[in-house]
Amino acid sequence: MNKKKLSISLLEALIFGLSITHLAYSQDGSSTTPPPIVTADVCNMSLITSIEGNVETILKKCVCNALDKDVNCNELGITELPNLISFPKGIHTASFEGNKISSLNAQTFYNGRDIFELDLSFNRIDFVSVKAFEAFKSLKRLDLSHNRLWNLPSNAFQGLANLRSLDLSSNDLLTVFPELFAHLTELRELNLKSNPLQELDSKQFAELQKLEDLNLESTLLKFIPDHIFFFMPRLKFLNLANNHLTYVPTDALHVLDHVKSLDLSGNPIEIIPPEAFRGMTGLVNLYMDRMPNLKKIEKYAFGDMIHLQELHCSYNFQLDEISELAFVRKVNNEKVALSQLFLRQNDLKTIPKSLLKWNEDLELHIRENPLYCDCNMEWMVNIKLKNNFQIHARCAGPSDFEGMYLTDLKDNELTCGLHLSDVVLIVCAIATAVLILVLIVAFLLWRRSYAGYRKPYFYAIPKNKHINDIDYTGGDDGI
Repeated sequence: MNKKKLSISLLEALIFGLSITHLAYSQDGSSTTPPPIVTADVCNMSLITSIEGNVETILKKCVCNALDKDVNCNELGITELPNLISFPKGIHTASFEGNKISSLNAQTFYNGRDIFELDLSFNRIDFVSVKAFEAFKSLKRLDLSHNRLWNLPSNAFQGLANLRSLDLSSNDLLTVFPELFAHLTELRELNLKSNPLQELDSKQFAELQKLEDLNLESTLLKFIPDHIFFFMPRLKFLNLANNHLTYVPTDALHVLDHVKSLDLSGNPIEIIPPEAFRGMTGLVNLYMDRMPNLKKIEKYAFGDMIHLQELHCSYNFQLDEISELAFVRKVNNEKVALSQLFLRQNDLKTIPKSLLKWNEDLELHIRENPLYCDCNMEWMVNIKLKNNFQIHARCAGPSDFEGMYLTDLKDNELTCGLHLSDVVLIVCAIATAVLILVLIVAFLLWRRSYAGYRKPYFYAIPKNKHINDIDYTGGDDGI
């Protein structure tokens, strides 16, 4: 029994980095040597874990792979990391994903000088010390996504001068102070997706002049400050999807002539006005899907994006109008040369023939729109594009073509005059009207001739006979 207690004590000492040390003292009682630092080798340490609600110490260990130069501590049920964790020399990647870690204190990590990537995602972290990452001088990628962070101290990332990628997505951050990024001058990727930020400071990213990828999706933003992107000359990918923007933030975006991809999907924008993307001459991909209030795209809306290749504008169930000049540049009337246009599941009844320069290098996706197949759609029947879009495009009207695919139609069938069904209806209506008129006339004639109506009896008086000579008695002479 005593041996078992002794074993447990030694095991606990190993977990928390405790050790019995001998100090050398001088004659006056002062120590001559500092106590040695006892670290916890990540490849050999036992871990405090939780299994089915019971917190206990078990002999689960991380897996160290010298060949791949990584340490895997994923999904071990870790509830608490020991202090002074040390990583073997030559290990470049460390992952603690999918555990139950709740905090990172100042002494959690002792030596991480060779670590390039650290993954702490899918835990329960709600506290990070200002010195938590001081040991990672060479760190290039840090993943803290899917935790419970609601606040970060302004110096939380001090010392991470070489960090290139920071993922803070899916946390509870209400405020991110601009000073938080002051030390991250080499940062290229920043992911703040799914945090309830609600608003940003105009100098929020002033120190991130090398940033190339910024994700602000689902951050409850209603407004984008006008000068917020002024300090980001290398930005290439910007995600503003699923926020509460009611208009395109043109004044904030106009400095981003170097951005290649912009996502505005899921915002309640109603109209894309003329020159909405003014200055964004370098944009290649634009995403405007699932916008619940989008109804209209006006002329010159996309004209400034002279290098635009892909426009994704699908699942906008109220979008029923796209101006034929939407892709024309106002200053010189040049037309954008798209390669892919996605317009699926909108409320479009027609596509203007002059919308684009249609050619065999262009893809058009318009399935699940209520297309009205009249003469305005005639051009679409035989046109040859890169994809055979006609096999998926159905007519919603007129009634003669309802439910038919464009491949089933002939261009000479599509007219803007009367269709056969309309002619039949008109002829039937006219015939019915004539028949009713004939019946009415016949009834009037019958009534005049046979309904007991008598004509009055009149006769002419001879010219040589005076009115007094007329016999009013009606009898014979001499009576």
